[in-house]
Amino acid sequence: MFLYTLGDSSFSIFTHYMSHLGIGPNGSNIVFNLGSMVSGIVLVFFFLNLSVFLIKKEVPRILVNLSFVAGFMSSIGIFLIGVFPGDGSQDLHNFGASFFFLGGLAFCILYGISEWKAKSISKLQALSGFVVAFLFIVFLFFTTINQYNPELALELSHFSEWILFTFVMLWIIGHEFAMVKEKKLT
Repeated sequence: MFLYTLGDSSFSIFTHYMSHLGIGPNGSNIVFNLGSMVSGIVLVFFFLNLSVFLIKKEVPRILVNLSFVAGFMSSIGIFLIGVFPGDGSQDLHNFGASFFFLGGLAFCILYGISEWKAKSISKLQALSGFVVAFLFIVFLFFTTINQYNPELALELSHFSEWILFTFVMLWIIGHEFAMVKEKKLT
């Protein structure tokens, strides 16, 4: 975001989607697109780790596998967002973004259910998935409105994506800390 604002001071979380960083000035496009591709790959390993963690907590394997598939789908979406930043083919970019958003909504719900069923996992941690899922729905709601009337909720759509991203990152970091903490205790 810093690189983008050096070349375009009009950048704001109320006027730009996160993906605009992928077509931004001053190398922000390179940083964002490579970062998206690397993040997509790293997230696959995060979801694998989380899935193994939940299986050890005696969560039904089918539920964990469905959760992983949703996380994997979302990871592919993030990777594709970096490959197709939107300045070449907006349709391909939107295809990748839809994988991320729909997969993200699904993984938050499915991992939330998995954690709720798990032994010795905080119910607060399980609930965090449902909070983030709600934020996915809020973003998708405002984005859908914008497809029909861009003037009605454009700023809310932009802002809700940035809020969603922040909470997804907090969800991932929180889960990683919980897994590391548990590993140290055993």
